[in-house]
Amino acid sequence: MIAFATVVAAIGGNPKVLWYLTRATGIIAILLLALVVILGMVTATKAAPKGFAKFLVPDLHRRLSISAAVFLGIHIVTALLDSFVHIGLAASIIPFVSSYRPIWVGFGAISFDLLLVVIATSVARHRFSQGPWKKIHYASWLVVTFAIFHAMGTGSDARVGLVEGIYMALVGVVALAAIFRTARDVQLRKLARIGGSAVIVAVPLLALGWSFKGPLRSGWASASSSFSLLPKVTTTTAATSSAGANSFVWPVDGGVQGTVSIANASSGTSTVTMTGTVTGTADVITVRLVGLVQQGSLVLQGSSVAIGTASAPNTYTGSVAQAGGSTLVLSLHGPQGSVTGALSVNINGGSFSGVLQAPAALGSQSESG
Repeated sequence: MIAFATVVAAIGGNPKVLWYLTRATGIIAILLLALVVILGMVTATKAAPKGFAKFLVPDLHRRLSISAAVFLGIHIVTALLDSFVHIGLAASIIPFVSSYRPIWVGFGAISFDLLLVVIATSVARHRFSQGPWKKIHYASWLVVTFAIFHAMGTGSDARVGLVEGIYMALVGVVALAAIFRTARDVQLRKLARIGGSAVIVAVPLLALGWSFKGPLRSGWASASSSFSLLPKVTTTTAATSSAGANSFVWPVDGGVQGTVSIANASSGTSTVTMTGTVTGTADVITVRLVGLVQQGSLVLQGSSVAIGTASAPNTYTGSVAQAGGSTLVLSLHGPQGSVTGALSVNINGGSFSGVLQAPAALGSQSESG
């Protein structure tokens, strides 16, 4: 027990080990989940090869299910402990609340939630009749689907040849198994079987097209979470906001100027704090970015944003939903509900200037340089 605690402590103090553990256990968990789903199909359709003892398939299905749950548990725990990313316990359960790549981490949360439902109903199998239990168990296919999108969108290994081949093979094999399962389900009407098969074929084709335009392209891993610390020139022209001087109101569309401070931690992370005011108003904004500096850019691990006035600086608070180059997409919440903003920044030493738009016209900004 002491030895185990020592190993855990050693791993916990080494972010690089946690990072590789998270990636490795995630890939293994997806492989096992896909095998579990395929074996479940074999059990349901009684399609086991001749000479293969019938009891072996369900037994293997249960054992692999337990193994998948264990590796998934390690994957989640190491991701939560890893200081490189700040996901948080809530984000592992509640979709799209993570400050780190919220969409792709959110897909992982959906996959995990659905898996919990499948496991819970399997443990309480005796309390369900065959029909409802089978319908709930179909969620296993969604578990694998969301897990693959999570891995492709979030993972740093999507462009590694071996991992890329594994993902493509999984998508193909699982899709074929799903078609086979749907075709063999006599309880489904013919139209439902045809429609289900069409959907099953369409999903991997869409995933393949998306992957070539996204995760398989160079720079995908950092494009959605990297903020440039190097000076850039934006083509957006600053406009003066017409907001009152003593109260904070939407919309905001104006130039921003302020100061920048950078604090470096012993863990290797850097915290960039930008505090500025909107031209012609009393509006103030504070943006705090935490991450690792790589080749002049800050790869985000966490963030916080506050917008308001000098007397009420936290009127709207939130985080950076996306970063690309010198533009930050802000997700804010306050008295009037949720608002999306865009902050284009040009850092020059200890000061910065830029443009703040909220609600944001995200398609109107571009970069050069």
